[in-house]
Amino acid sequence: MPQNYDYDEASTTWPFFVLTVLVVAVIPVTLIELFRLVAGNSEEPGSGSEWSQLHEKYTTEEVRQYRRENKKKRSKTGLYFVTVGWVLISVLVYYIRSNDAIYQVAAAAFDPYDLLGVSLSSTDKEIKSAYRKLSVIFHPDKLSKDLSETERTVMEEQFVMINKAYKALTDEITKENYRKYGHPDGPQSTSHGIALPKFLVEGAASPFVVFAYFILLAIVLPMVVSKWWSTSQEYTKHGIHSETASHFVDKMFNFKPSYVVIPDLIIKWISEAKEFKLKYPELSAVDISNIIQSHVNREKCEHKYAKNFVLTKSSLLFHQLIEIASTFRNTEVALMALDTYRSVIQATPLSLHSQIFQLPNVDKDHFLDSTTDDIRTLGKLFTFPDDKIGKILGIKDQTKLSETLQVASRIPKLKLIKGSFKVRGSSLDTVEPGSTPHIQVKVLVRSPKHKIFANSLIPSEKVIGDDPLLLEQDPFEKQLEEPLLPQTFAPLHPTKRRTCWYAFVVSQKDGKIIQTPSMTHRMSLENLDVKFDKRLIKEAEKEFKPEDWTVGTISIPFAQPAPKEEGTYFFRVVIKSPDYFGADLDLTVPLVVKSAPVEADPKIQNLEKLDSNEPENDAEVNAGYSSDDSDNSSDDESEDESDFTDINTDTEAEAEDEDEDEDEVHEKLGETST
Repeated sequence: MPQNYDYDEASTTWPFFVLTVLVVAVIPVTLIELFRLVAGNSEEPGSGSEWSQLHEKYTTEEVRQYRRENKKKRSKTGLYFVTVGWVLISVLVYYIRSNDAIYQVAAAAFDPYDLLGVSLSSTDKEIKSAYRKLSVIFHPDKLSKDLSETERTVMEEQFVMINKAYKALTDEITKENYRKYGHPDGPQSTSHGIALPKFLVEGAASPFVVFAYFILLAIVLPMVVSKWWSTSQEYTKHGIHSETASHFVDKMFNFKPSYVVIPDLIIKWISEAKEFKLKYPELSAVDISNIIQSHVNREKCEHKYAKNFVLTKSSLLFHQLIEIASTFRNTEVALMALDTYRSVIQATPLSLHSQIFQLPNVDKDHFLDSTTDDIRTLGKLFTFPDDKIGKILGIKDQTKLSETLQVASRIPKLKLIKGSFKVRGSSLDTVEPGSTPHIQVKVLVRSPKHKIFANSLIPSEKVIGDDPLLLEQDPFEKQLEEPLLPQTFAPLHPTKRRTCWYAFVVSQKDGKIIQTPSMTHRMSLENLDVKFDKRLIKEAEKEFKPEDWTVGTISIPFAQPAPKEEGTYFFRVVIKSPDYFGADLDLTVPLVVKSAPVEADPKIQNLEKLDSNEPENDAEVNAGYSSDDSDNSSDDESEDESDFTDINTDTEAEAEDEDEDEDEVHEKLGETST
């Protein structure tokens, strides 16, 4: 090892290096853990503690235990890392503060402002005054004769530094040296060092240091890079295994129109995912399918130990299958995959009575056997009194009935107000050819027990609202100002989730999806608290209060520019909820492509005006005008002539065209005057 290296014997360098590495690693993880802690303890926005308690009450103990264990696994590693990291940071900070060598190194650094005792904002006059005061104290001729030789030497060295500091702030050459090199004398000698004590490099511990470097660079680093690379290759950016993604793509690529798309087919595709084979190699795809089917039908599961993992992972798989099916423009598979996804979330099979069976405490057999009315929707259910609803659903306990009705009344339904294509910065419902529009759907969220009312009762200013299009704001950024949708009432699903809506755009021409679906996670549900029970309201027009209601906006990006040809193009917009049955919206939105009106040429307008005023024959002229009229006509002729002759022309061709127009005007005016 060369001997011309400086070693960090006084430990003035390596503590700062280690401290920097720790701070860079620990602070982001700490912020993430704090966010999880705060977010985990906060109430769900828009739902209130009563809604959260109701959801928790109907959650099974098995699901609660899984959620606790899953949360503990996620937080344990981060908590350990943060704790150990802050302990090491505290030790290093204490060591740095108690190391006198570090302060000596800092004191040896040249700082002219500190030497003169002035601030960075001091004027030249203040700097000169401070220098004079210090010169009186430290000048060799002013020193006391009683000082020892050592004290005199220190004072003289201090005076030299004060003199350099003064020059560094006043003399141009010295100031330039200080600015470039940090020292008034210009560039200083450079020494190379190793931020380790000498005994670790040249002593008996040297082989261990070399071995540690070998382990780090030859084994640990390649393993980390290899692990990262293999993970990035095995999983897509959306988090599913690459073989699973290829499996879904293969199903879409080989899909035939003769296939009957039903929930069983979708569940079969999901069950064949690679994630389940890696986690539970002993289970076949049929076993995984049986686990999902038993959950949907609320039956006992044979492989209970794998149920929660399968259901949790299937949420991500359903979402990716929907996106891949949309990429292949397969409307049938995408919509059925979302319906099946909803069945898994609510543990309710897809049927005519899914809206009713998604509610808690419902006796399915009693409902199907006892009811004489064909009740399929929550809206129709709320046409009956509460006690009659209890008899229909087979709920005898009044507390359970009240909780069931509370859940049913808070399932959001979307009432369509208006759907149109919009261009940012324009309030028109038409778009110009080649522009980039988006779809704006105005909706009113209401409860199933609300009485239906006409859209005409909603004032136009509520529909327009604080329109971001007119304010040149991004409509999608504007939507981020809305509150997050509350927690979904899905007590049988192993993970908590928030309500959302998928928005599909389908071409009416061929019935195929034209883009991947967008998702809406933010919207106000305060309308659910409005008292407008259909069983109590007699006349909606008289009892409707517009100030109690809020109109929401769903902005859907349009993945292609408007057609270049003018015309009307129709698109089907399907807004579906993966969380609740009966919360969907299906509408047709016309795309009206129309060019902006072109400003008319004043010259052509004058010619058309003259054509419209030209008499058909001389008799009509004599009958319509007197001699005074003829004089006025001559005056008008001279004015028109002067107007045309004052027009500036840029080219000879334009001049010839204008001359022809002018001659034509003269001819017409001459006929009129005659």
